[in-house]
Amino acid sequence: MIVVLNLFDIIPGREADYAQYLRRVQPLLDRYGARVLLYGRTRMVYMGDCTQQYCGLIAYHTLGDLRQLSHDPEFAKIRALRDDSTRNYVLTAIENFDSMNHAVNHLETAGL
Repeated sequence: MIVVLNLFDIIPGREADYAQYLRRVQPLLDRYGARVLLYGRTRMVYMGDCTQQYCGLIAYHTLGDLRQLSHDPEFAKIRALRDDSTRNYVLTAIENFDSMNHAVNHLETAGL
């Protein structure tokens, strides 16, 4: 599984554009089997310099599914709605370890 972490701010006055993006991207997420795990507002930063107001976690079966969605012509038509209504955007694709023990093994073998 791949989880995409989205951190971003919405540009004041562009909320309706971002809402339109969300409405139009959902069918594309469905097409590629993606699931919204969490989508909401950041309420507190416990540690670090993260200042973004919004956060989303979207799960994909594979990195290939994410790539296909990213290159879908229908996504290209709506991408500007997202890009032009947000700032301070961080989008990171994360591949999960099967368990904490797998993470420990990865770290102890220097990621080999």
